[in-house]
Amino acid sequence: MISRESESASRIVALLNSESAAGGDALLDPDRFRAFCRSLEIDQADLKVDETLLAMMRELRAAITSCLKEPSSKSAKALENISAKAQLMLRVDDKGIPMLSSAAVDSAGIAALFVLAIAASSRDGGWSRIRVCDASECKKAFFDSTRSRTRRWCSMSTCGNRAKVSEHRQRQGQRQGEQKVQKKGS
Repeated sequence: MISRESESASRIVALLNSESAAGGDALLDPDRFRAFCRSLEIDQADLKVDETLLAMMRELRAAITSCLKEPSSKSAKALENISAKAQLMLRVDDKGIPMLSSAAVDSAGIAALFVLAIAASSRDGGWSRIRVCDASECKKAFFDSTRSRTRRWCSMSTCGNRAKVSEHRQRQGQRQGEQKVQKKGS
């Protein structure tokens, strides 16, 4: 049972939250993307950051978000298409240990790191704990480390509080409306 966020899950959450990163969307500009990679300690010395790579990363982010919010064959297909571009293959090292790696040498190689993170987080239980905030005005992703796996908001103090206050006000409004109807009927 996983109760702490794994490195692979952490990478996925960071990618999902890259749209609301400080300074703007990290996947719109080469300099921001390089800073994003540095923050995740991803070596990008030989990486050519161009619009093709940025578009693929935005496509990957959208596909992951879609899979988490509304799992379907359509959202799964989008992830499968990106993993095909990442050219993942099984390799066996000198000790006979199999591992997934990418044969991609261009911009798809960086996308492969995130596809591999998805595979690793699926294996270690992290994937099932990655959530997107339930608040309609929030798109932040988070890792649900609760024992019951029922966390709904990225932050209880902001998004959770807003939702609970809104629900309370709705109930109060309904009660007041019912009381007015009862008074008129009396």
